[in-house]
Amino acid sequence: MLNARRRGETATGVFRALVCLLCLLGTLVSVVPHVHAVEDPQDLTSQSCLIYNLETDSILFGKDIDALVYPTATVKILVALMALEYYADDLDQILTVTNEAISGTAGTSSINLAEGEEISVRNLIYALLVIGANDASSMLAYHMAGNVTAFVTRMNARLREMGCNDSVFTNVTGLHDENMVTTARDMLTIAQAAYNNPNYMSMSSVTSYTIPATNKRYERILYNRNFIVSTQYYTKYYNPLAKGICAGNTREGGYCLVTSIRKSGCTYLIVCMGSYFNEEENYIYTYKDCKTLVDWAYDNYDFVNVIDTTTMVCEIPVKLSQEVDYATLLPEEPVKMFLPREVDVATAVSLNWVLMDDTIEAPVKEGQIAGILSVLYNGKLYTTVNLVTKNDISRSEFLYLLSVIRAVVTSQPFFIACGVLLLLGVYYVLFTAVYREKQRKREQKRKQPNLSRR
Repeated sequence: MLNARRRGETATGVFRALVCLLCLLGTLVSVVPHVHAVEDPQDLTSQSCLIYNLETDSILFGKDIDALVYPTATVKILVALMALEYYADDLDQILTVTNEAISGTAGTSSINLAEGEEISVRNLIYALLVIGANDASSMLAYHMAGNVTAFVTRMNARLREMGCNDSVFTNVTGLHDENMVTTARDMLTIAQAAYNNPNYMSMSSVTSYTIPATNKRYERILYNRNFIVSTQYYTKYYNPLAKGICAGNTREGGYCLVTSIRKSGCTYLIVCMGSYFNEEENYIYTYKDCKTLVDWAYDNYDFVNVIDTTTMVCEIPVKLSQEVDYATLLPEEPVKMFLPREVDVATAVSLNWVLMDDTIEAPVKEGQIAGILSVLYNGKLYTTVNLVTKNDISRSEFLYLLSVIRAVVTSQPFFIACGVLLLLGVYYVLFTAVYREKQRKREQKRKQPNLSRR
């Protein structure tokens, strides 16, 4: 059984208000759990890499995630995101190719755009995401900002807005530049934005895409060069659980992979930067590192049901009811924690609670909030949930009437009114006594004989 610290201590006044406010804020922003000792994944080849769990908003493992690395083709994640936002309402807008718009992309990965060719934004983004077409990336950047240099400035401003303060992008293709750097942590932030964009995820996850014939080119069939989501070129890297996001390489930056994998109810974002191609094994090791990280997370972590909505946490005294003296409080929602499998939940997880008042007054509705339950992992706050009443509790009208009378006779206005009446009574008695005394004296004087007339 959990080491539930049954501290039903109730807060009062300002202290109670502050505690409840802090607890309620805790329900919105859960503190990332302190990672229990788990042996690190072995034999990783990437210069920097990480695996992030979406459900718990936590990096389960990271290797040199703040080290500066070359981004290679992963810069195109941000290009595509900005294009999907810029053209959100008109992905079928037709753009016309100019030599200036695709300058510097000849001889690189491309769809061979031609001067004067008319092609839609949608097809350009697919070309960018499916095969990493540099001419498509340059075209989009050119038309969004007027020239590629201006768009690069916008990209870096966007990086700062996202909190990617260690990243600097100098082009939109990922071609090597000594000054263009990023980190695995920053790339995770960019990947999160991509994952939260449905268009990006669907477009980057297709195995192939066909660009219809244009005024300059025949139909073009594109096969995804992110080998984790496609089997057209290789089958050894394919993972049916993977979706998107981007893969690429340069000689200087090595092989990079950013992808999402959902396995056994858990969603992971994996970032592997700066790995290599093993010629003896004929294998790109970024894909090996990705598999190692996912298998490691699956083997070492799992969701644990800590408490459910039928678990009695505590009781609170009930006023004005003849049915019961106490109301049972339950969690408003269940609490699941993503924990290392080896954790002893009985000792690592504890429960504390704060009631909103000393008592609760009938009538009580089932599900009525009466307190806050804090769930702690290794002494650190993990999350908070409301404590709610288990059942409806009716009010006794007789007890309610007595409480009203008691409230009236013990209220300050009642005491003031009684005091005023008492004073008026005393005044009335004194006034009556004085008046009667004067009347008696006048009567005696009237009855006395008038001696002066004799």
